[in-house]
Amino acid sequence: MYKLVAIDLDGTLLNSYGEISQRNKEAIKKAMEQGTEVIIASGRPISSARSYANEVGANNYAICGNGSVLYVIKNDKIL
Repeated sequence: MYKLVAIDLDGTLLNSYGEISQRNKEAIKKAMEQGTEVIIASGRPISSARSYANEVGANNYAICGNGSVLYVIKNDKIL
């Protein structure tokens, strides 16, 4: 069992239309139900990463700005 999974957006989680497939959403949900922390990691700004994180229910943390920002979604704070 994994404790944490960080998932990149572009070219990994998102399809060519910029959408998260239902299959990926289900896999993320299953991982979280098993206690795995899922974090969106992206070169994108906070607003974009937060939007996708909310879509899949990964509402704790996001890594943004090419790794330069650790954002706490639940508290709306930058660490």
